[in-house]
Amino acid sequence: MKSACKFGLAISVLIGFVAPLVFASSGGESFKEGVNYIAIKPPLVVNYGGPGRVKYIKAELSLRTENAHNAEEVTHHMPLIRDTLIMLISSVTDEQMASGEGKEKMRLEALAKINEALENVTHPAVVHEEEKKPAKEELKKAEKNKTKKEEKSKDDEKEKTGEHTGPPVSDVLFDNLVVQK
Repeated sequence: MKSACKFGLAISVLIGFVAPLVFASSGGESFKEGVNYIAIKPPLVVNYGGPGRVKYIKAELSLRTENAHNAEEVTHHMPLIRDTLIMLISSVTDEQMASGEGKEKMRLEALAKINEALENVTHPAVVHEEEKKPAKEELKKAEKNKTKKEEKSKDDEKEKTGEHTGPPVSDVLFDNLVVQK
């Protein structure tokens, strides 16, 4: 009986150590269907404005997605998003940062550049020289003969699975923005 207690205690201790590892490696964040806000952590601290006195911007940002699939894509490609934002923020001018209109322009440009970068990663537009040549008539006819019914069934399937056809990131939000001139 005594060895059974020791065995049970050993199993309990083992589960206590192993369970967190199993759950920690079971994947990334899980997102709810619908709107998700994804904070970019840690905040971006970027030098800007070219030579001369060192100037920096500290930007705490969140990205809005409209569904769980897009939220997972965004978190998976977060290094690409961070790089895109750093390159954009480093190119701003003092004049842009001095006005609300300039900051809004930067926010909208960030949204466009993030979605463009994500689109390039998920659907790369690689064009080979052979593909530039005119396609055979049969291929052209086959593409033209896609019926609206097939397209509608694809849209219906996306609707059923919760996949939306909009951009992965629907908005970029400044949680905090510090400009040091």
